[in-house]
Amino acid sequence: MATVLLVALLFGTLVAIILMIYLIDRVKRIEFLSLQNNAAANAGSDANEVVAPENGFLGLSGKVLWDAMSGKLPEGFNEADLVALKTRFEYVLQNHIESLFKIGKKDRRDGNNPSTPKNPIEISTLRGVVLSWIPPQHASTLYKSGYESVDADDVTINRLKTDIDESVSTLFSRTGLTLKQSFSDKLLSQASPMSLPSAEHLDEMHEEKNEY
Repeated sequence: MATVLLVALLFGTLVAIILMIYLIDRVKRIEFLSLQNNAAANAGSDANEVVAPENGFLGLSGKVLWDAMSGKLPEGFNEADLVALKTRFEYVLQNHIESLFKIGKKDRRDGNNPSTPKNPIEISTLRGVVLSWIPPQHASTLYKSGYESVDADDVTINRLKTDIDESVSTLFSRTGLTLKQSFSDKLLSQASPMSLPSAEHLDEMHEEKNEY
């Protein structure tokens, strides 16, 4: 009986060792493949840009990370490899959205002309810095919304709410994430709308003008 238990224990230990070796080898292979994919996607970009493999996303970053989260799996990856990354990516996407809005807002307050927002941008996480990319049209919408929110009137605020919600909804939908909050309410909560002149005020102004 003792011999049987010893053999079973040895067999279980051997299986565990083989499994660990397989998992370590697979992680290394995934990181190698992700670096190759990133290098191909970033060809023609800044030559000084360095993609760090240890970023909490198996080395994926930039447009390659976006494509993976949108269902376009990089070579050598499978769906199971990416499921655990969805929650982490949600944090990155939220911060990317908020960062673009804040950058636009800051440019307006600093008196700068509107510009094309940088894409990808760096997002800091507990596991390191991640290069985050989103489709340019949505990056532009979020940046412009922040820019135009400064001293915006009620009509403009309502338009910006619609623009923000439509872009954010599309981004979350394409990456298979559930939208749990209204980003327009959050981003525009501190906006101070300029009051439009009331009908009475307009009439008074008109009367004063006629007096002159």
